Amino acid sequence: EAVVRSARRNEALKQRGTVRGAKAPHRERMAAREAPPPPPKQSNGTVEPAKPSVAALDEKYHEKVRPWLELAEDLRSLNLDNTLAVPQICVMGDQSSGKSSVLEALSGIPFPRGSGLVTRCPVRLVMRRAAAEVPATDKKVGATTNGPTVPPRWSAIASVESSSHTMSAESPAELTSIISRLMESVCSRSPTGFGRDAIVVRLVSPDAPDLTVVDLPGIVRTTTGGQQRGVIDEVNGLIDEYLAQERTIILAVIPANQDVATVDILERAQRVDPLGERTLGVLTKPDLVGPGNEEEVVAVLTNVRKPLKLGYVMVKNRSQAQIKQGLGYAQARTDEQRFFASHPVFGRLDRRFLGTTTLTDALTKLLVTRIQDELAPMKRQVELLFAKVRADLRSVQSYGATATPGDRQKLLVTLAQEFVRHLNDCVRGEYRDRLIVVNPTLRLYTRALVIFQELQSKIVAAAPRFRHERFVADLAERMEGLRGRELPGFMSAQSFYMFIQEFIDAWAAPARMAAAQTRALASEVVKELIAQIAPSFPVLRDAFETAANTILESTEEDAVKLIDALVAREKDPFTINDFLQAHINKLRYDRFEAAVDAAFSSSSSSS
Repeated sequence: EAVVRSARRNEALKQRGTVRGAKAPHRERMAAREAPPPPPKQSNGTVEPAKPSVAALDEKYHEKVRPWLELAEDLRSLNLDNTLAVPQICVMGDQSSGKSSVLEALSGIPFPRGSGLVTRCPVRLVMRRAAAEVPATDKKVGATTNGPTVPPRWSAIASVESSSHTMSAESPAELTSIISRLMESVCSRSPTGFGRDAIVVRLVSPDAPDLTVVDLPGIVRTTTGGQQRGVIDEVNGLIDEYLAQERTIILAVIPANQDVATVDILERAQRVDPLGERTLGVLTKPDLVGPGNEEEVVAVLTNVRKPLKLGYVMVKNRSQAQIKQGLGYAQARTDEQRFFASHPVFGRLDRRFLGTTTLTDALTKLLVTRIQDELAPMKRQVELLFAKVRADLRSVQSYGATATPGDRQKLLVTLAQEFVRHLNDCVRGEYRDRLIVVNPTLRLYTRALVIFQELQSKIVAAAPRFRHERFVADLAERMEGLRGRELPGFMSAQSFYMFIQEFIDAWAAPARMAAAQTRALASEVVKELIAQIAPSFPVLRDAFETAANTILESTEEDAVKLIDALVAREKDPFTINDFLQAHINKLRYDRFEAAVDAAFSSSSSSS
C-alpha cells in the first residue's frame, strides 16, 4: 500500500511539472528552510530583481531530480526487487575495458584495481550530492541568517545487500578498503570465488552527482590460474540476468582503441535491446587510439557505425601513470578537457559527445526519465500483485476461523474436502471450477495425455513391421538358423516366439518411463493444488505433500508390476479368436487362387 500511495503521489506531481511531496534528507530539509539574503535595494528604494546564479539553478535541478531517485531506492528498500523490476543503470563491459575508471570519475572513489576479474560481485553505488550546512548555532526554526555556511561533508556507508550490518568510511581510501573486505567476505563463501550478493555503497559528497549505478563483473572468456571453469558461466549468467530486465539501462563500456565490431557487450545488448533504446555506449582510453584510427572512433561517436538510439559518449580517465603520480580527480577533469580541446580530430567534435560531465548529466537525465516513464507500469504491476495477495487472503478466510481447537478441526476437514474435490476434477478432466480454469498447471488429465501420446508413438515405433520386406527376410533367416527336427513343411514355433519377444521387450522401458513421468506430474499438481487451497498453512501443505508422495510412490510400484505382467503376457501368444484362423485361410486361398490364375494365363499364352 505504501508503494502504491507513493507511486500515485509522484505521478500526480509529475503531471503538475514538479515534485514537492518527496522527503529530502535531514540536512537538505534544513538547508531548504534557510532564506536567501535579501535582494539589494536601488537608490530609488525599489528592490532590484535578483538574478539566479549557476549554483542556484543547479540546486533547483537537483531538487527536481532527487525525489525520483529516492523513490526508486524506496522501492528497493522494500525488498521488491524479486517481483518488481526497478529502473537502474548497470555498467557492463569486458575485463580491463575501463569500467572502474568510469565509476571513479563519476563518484571520486578509487575502486579496487588489478588484473583479471577484480569486480567479483555486483556493487550498487548510490550517490547523492551533499548540500552546504548552516552552523548549529544558527539553526533555529523559522530563523534566517546570512552567516557563513559549513563546507559540505563527505561521508559513505557500505554494506552487503543481504545483511543489516553497515560500515562507515570517513575518506575515499577507507571506503576502497571496506569495499575490498566486503567483496572478499561475499565471494569467499563461493567455490568459484564469485558472488551474486550485491555490495551497496551509499555516498554523500559535494562532488558526486545524484545518480545510482550498478557495477557488474567484467565479461569472462577464459580462466586464469587458480580460477575454476564455472566462473565463466556464473559471471555470464549474472550479466545476462541484468541485461534481460527491461527496465535496466545498459551502460556499455568500450575501449576506443578496440574495433567496435568485435565488442561482446554490444552484441549481447543488441539481443535484448535490438533498437538500442536502453543502451548507452561509453568509449574509454581515447589517448590509446593510434594515428589514423581516429576517424573510426568518430564514426562510432556520431552513430554512423554500430548506432544506438541513446548514442555514445567518450571520456578520458586517469592513466596508470597519472594514478601513481597522485593526480587528483579535479586535475583529471581539467586534463580531460585539455586533451579533447587540443586533439586534432576529437577537438572538432560537438562537446555533447565528450567528457565525464556530459556523461554524468546524460545518465542522470536518462535514469530520471526512465523512472518517470516506468512509474505508471510499475504502479499497475504493484496493484496487480496487491490484488492477488488480497484474493489469497479472502480465499483463506472463506474456509473458516482458527480461534478454537474445534474451529481448527473443522477447517482441516474443509480443506481436505476441498483438496479431494479439486483433485478428482483434475484427474477426470472436468475443469468447471475457477481455481482449475485460471491455473493451467492443475489440469492433470490434459497434461497426462501428452505423456500417453508420447508412449503410444514409442510403442508404434518399436512394433514389428510385418508387411516390411526386411522383417520377412529377417524372420526367415532366423527361423532357418534355428531349424531342428521339424518335419519338412513345418516351422519352429518357438523360434518365431523368440523373434517377436525382442520387439515386445522394447515396450517395457518407455512404459516404465511413462509411469514415472505420470507420478512426477501428479506430485507437481498436488503441490500446486494444496498451495492454492491452503496458502497460509505451510505445515499443513508439507503434510499433504508427504502423504500424497507416499501414495504416489506405492501406486507407481504397483503400476510397474502391472506393466511387467502385461509385457510378459504378450510374450506368450495365445488366442481363441476365430479371426486369426479365418485370416490365415483367406491368405492361403488368395495365394492359391493367384497361382491358378497364373497357370491358366501361362498355358493360354503358350498355346
